[in-house]
Amino acid sequence: MKIIIKTLFLAIIVLVIACNESDDFCLSNQQSVQAGFYSAETGNDSTVSDVSFISLPGDGIILENDTLYNSESLSNSFLPLSMASDTTKYLVKILNQKDTITFIHSKELSFVSEECGFVFSFELDTVIYTDISFIDSVAIDYTSIKYNESTENVKIFLY
Repeated sequence: MKIIIKTLFLAIIVLVIACNESDDFCLSNQQSVQAGFYSAETGNDSTVSDVSFISLPGDGIILENDTLYNSESLSNSFLPLSMASDTTKYLVKILNQKDTITFIHSKELSFVSEECGFVFSFELDTVIYTDISFIDSVAIDYTSIKYNESTENVKIFLY
């Protein structure tokens, strides 16, 4: 009888330990450039209407000419970087006017956890942009893009 009680007690302990869920979870899209929009005149953050971000061919993201945002109102955006190359280029459209933003970056593979596996961490080196239509300037505010960080990396100043 004692053996049955000990076995039952041990089985309950094993089940409790096996059913313990970890609070860890894997985050998606956390290796994206976080870009905010600002007024070139005042320097204040602003919400822009009818904004589209389209990845341009050769950047290695999802699909060529893939639209990340399509005619949306945004005060900030999350722009994934290429894992295939060290350059990522976007076409930015606001009210049918077009400019481009190109991010030049380096990447390093980092281990997060057994559940999440490996992720890329990025370092922004340079941002090249066209200022034909509405972009006044682009400033890198924080160069590191790491897993599970929520920091604005780039400020886009608009006319």
